[in-house]
Amino acid sequence: MPGLGVRLPEGSPPRVVGLVVTAPISLCCHRRNFIYRVMPAIVAAAVDLPVSAHALSLHSDRSEAADHAASFLAGTPPEESASYWVSDPSLVAYYNDRLADVAPDQIGCVHVLAHEQVDRVDGKLRPTEEVIDFVSAHPHGVTAGGETLSEYWTPATIPEHMEYEAWFADQPRDASRFLCPYDLRRLPPDQAPYIMRELGKHHSHVVLSDSRDPAVRLIQLFVFSTPAELPPVQRETLAWATEGGLVRTFGPHEEFTITREGAELFQTWAGAVVLD
Repeated sequence: MPGLGVRLPEGSPPRVVGLVVTAPISLCCHRRNFIYRVMPAIVAAAVDLPVSAHALSLHSDRSEAADHAASFLAGTPPEESASYWVSDPSLVAYYNDRLADVAPDQIGCVHVLAHEQVDRVDGKLRPTEEVIDFVSAHPHGVTAGGETLSEYWTPATIPEHMEYEAWFADQPRDASRFLCPYDLRRLPPDQAPYIMRELGKHHSHVVLSDSRDPAVRLIQLFVFSTPAELPPVQRETLAWATEGGLVRTFGPHEEFTITREGAELFQTWAGAVVLD
């Protein structure tokens, strides 16, 4: 199937995204690891995501999630169909209000999905039928996103969700744009750096949260792994985090790690935020 390739056999060889020589990363892991991999490009706004993007967006509240969604839909190429799935019916009107300001022609493409956007197929998570049907109906390409993954996952199912993102990254999407929004407030604190790095490995682009909260600034660094991988916009943040004792670095091409103080900062923030 164009765009998602969900009809490919499960045994299809994966795309090479880099070589990682590392142990699983925990929140307080201080092990030094030499690592190389392909990293996502930062874009300032989702409207700028190009055709063929499988992009990650990170938000820290509902307003920011709506801004990212509206911006993404505003970038829909002419004559391309768009769909964006949310989990709560009340969000449809809320997102449409944002679209009225930036992309009124896309009002009506936000839909409610009463369940997660993935189903279990042969023991693995794969796109649900609503997503498959939409992409199949538009073989010339789509703009599509859904923000249900971080709303339904649990600490126990996160590895399955990371496998799904890795699988999705390997599917053909030359004519389409896809957005995977994640709510930073729903990151399990003890897995947060690991999750962020896995998401960074399996997305072509990233739209970062604009929040200036120290915990958000800190955890978004972990979309990347080494100082050498960081784009200029994040190098100042790494310097701030290092000087503040929140991150430990070992060299430009070695994996930086979160310190105990950094872990406590993020855990305190995650325990205090209110989900809307």
